[in-house]
Amino acid sequence: MKAQLSVFQRKLPQSITTGVETHDERTSIALALLDDGFTGVAEIAPQALPINGDAGVSEVLDHLERIAIPRFLSVRARNAQHPYWAQIPALFGNDAVSRASAALIEGALYDGEIRQSSGVEISLTTGIATGSLLGTPYVPLISEAVSLLRLKVGPFLDPSAFDALRGVTCPVMLDYNASCPTVQQVLEHVALASVHVAVGFVEQIGHVGDYTAHYELRNAGIPLSLDESIRSMQDIKNVLRYEAASVVCIKPARVGGLSVARTMVEQALEGGLTPYIGGFFETALGRFANAELVARFNLGASDILIDGEVVNTTSFEKVRSAVLASEWSVVGVFGSSPA
Repeated sequence: MKAQLSVFQRKLPQSITTGVETHDERTSIALALLDDGFTGVAEIAPQALPINGDAGVSEVLDHLERIAIPRFLSVRARNAQHPYWAQIPALFGNDAVSRASAALIEGALYDGEIRQSSGVEISLTTGIATGSLLGTPYVPLISEAVSLLRLKVGPFLDPSAFDALRGVTCPVMLDYNASCPTVQQVLEHVALASVHVAVGFVEQIGHVGDYTAHYELRNAGIPLSLDESIRSMQDIKNVLRYEAASVVCIKPARVGGLSVARTMVEQALEGGLTPYIGGFFETALGRFANAELVARFNLGASDILIDGEVVNTTSFEKVRSAVLASEWSVVGVFGSSPA
């Protein structure tokens, strides 16, 4: 089996400021697996630097090159066939960098085993667009495909920034990215936003695992969501046990891949939570994988948009072909070429 690792540096259409960092560009990592007629491709797009418990792109690449891909190829050689895609998370640990590596390898196997053989079609029509009210307020174009607007906000937000919401026609979520505003600040922000638009929910007020502010806001009638705090099935159980949120953001690249994400979505739905599928500014390659998960469970608005439009099979195949044609920058080739 041959494993080709490549990267692609994509400048975002607009700089997006959060409470703790600014997103100007994103490095996507792609893995192509080729094995005697088998071809699978997947993408993850880690944070630029480690933050809020997420692995950074450099450490993910290092782990893939030194540990994850060699271990996977060793299993392939020992068994004389590659593992079933859903077995991949069991090969690695439960730290952030291992989960990211597992998600990439599992995704490439899934692409080759399932998606390409079954010709998956996605018929979704709406998703989430991302903007920011921090720094210079940026509200993206709200096309018909945008059914929810994620707005990055934080403790030191200028109240006048909410004026940028005039004319917005879809609900918004106020996303604090674990920037820890006070409860009073959250209440003020919701009130200011509500002058112009419906507030669907507020997300990740406190640090990972800190539900204090969520407890204090539960009786305020504001739906609460968790994002950075959702990394494992145990986290879903904790949310249910402590009644810390009604919405959870499940990111396959954060939790260890598609198989883990599926189980977490099932667990959330069984517990009465509203899950949605989040992303890390992936290209259409990664967004299509998100869309497939959304369609499987008939979930609501999720991170499946590129430039305000829902990704489709054509956009997915275009990026997939670019990876296979080595149009992305190849950083490593492992194993041997297929027979």
